[in-house]
Amino acid sequence: MSHSGRVFKGLGDSMRRQSHIKTGFSVPTDLGAPRIAKFMATVSLLILPVAIVKYSMSGNYWLASYYLFLCALILIDLRAHLSERRLPINSAILLIAVQIGDLILIRHHGASAAFWLFPITVAGFFYCSLWVATGIGMVAMVLGPMLSYVATQDPWFAFRLFVALGTVVLFVHFMLTTMWAMQANLEHALERDALTGCHNRRAFMRLIRGDVPVSSGALLFVDIDHFKKINDLHGHINGDKVLVSVVEAMREVLKGQGQIFRIGGEEFALLMPNTPIELAAMIAERMRRHVSRQAMEVETDVDGQDTGQDSGREIAQAKVTVSIGVEKFSSGEDIEAALLRADNHLYRAKQAGRDRVISSMSPLHDSPHRLDTSRFSRERSEDRSADRGSVLR
Repeated sequence: MSHSGRVFKGLGDSMRRQSHIKTGFSVPTDLGAPRIAKFMATVSLLILPVAIVKYSMSGNYWLASYYLFLCALILIDLRAHLSERRLPINSAILLIAVQIGDLILIRHHGASAAFWLFPITVAGFFYCSLWVATGIGMVAMVLGPMLSYVATQDPWFAFRLFVALGTVVLFVHFMLTTMWAMQANLEHALERDALTGCHNRRAFMRLIRGDVPVSSGALLFVDIDHFKKINDLHGHINGDKVLVSVVEAMREVLKGQGQIFRIGGEEFALLMPNTPIELAAMIAERMRRHVSRQAMEVETDVDGQDTGQDSGREIAQAKVTVSIGVEKFSSGEDIEAALLRADNHLYRAKQAGRDRVISSMSPLHDSPHRLDTSRFSRERSEDRSADRGSVLR
């Protein structure tokens, strides 16, 4: 297995061994926010039994039965959440039932019970979807003050309760939408290569883990030929410029028909869903020719070496070529396996002289010099095994 193949297989295996970790902040989840759900259940189970006993002793068996029903719902959900990590009862139904319970308390006890609308409304945003929680909160914002006025005959208190509840609903809604926008921007930054602007290794590892569904198509493994020599001759700054130019050239050929992932210093994986391997091989060849014809400008001193000085510099043209391995993959197939096959084809292209495209359809694939899988464990040539960390920006 080649250097890149061994690296990706090791990373993929280690990620699969990890326990499932929730990626990203999403409110709500299928389980609701676990801490909020358990907090609501704990508070409710501490308070509702008192109300059940009180109404039973006063002969109001209807209210006692309703709060007993609420306790049963909460206990069922809490037990299922702790044991099976799921909620058998729809969270919106449970939230509506709890809100109705508090509205009943407001009708019988007035202002003292109205304050429970605030924690219940806020918790609802972490227990239901955003718009469901907002809708339930708006209904509580109207019914709560109305029942408070009926119970207390205090219009000023009912008005203040209406304004306060409305402010809470709007603020929490705005806060969560802002957090989601920040999360989306952060995820975009985390999965983009800062130098080239294409997707990075982290984004590609999500594909390997199966976090993102991918349709059948083709996978291109691209490597810039003799990139170590470019860095040694022109310096790493110019090497970065070459990387950016190569990515721009690949984008011009792809025209939005695929995704580019930078998975190593000078290595890129191109994912082309819904693309037959025959068409992908043609696109890869077009891409190879397009890159080789590009005028890659680099800054050098008069002696051809990057000295880091501001004087004595001139613009030179660097000849840049790429080698590409092309492989098909099927929906549901392990992308890592397709990557290893494409890596095998890329290795063949390197061995055959570089600046070429090799796929499973290429004549070289069927030649007597085809590499064995046992030989696939050898390292790449010197420029492939060089330290890529020094050029990763």
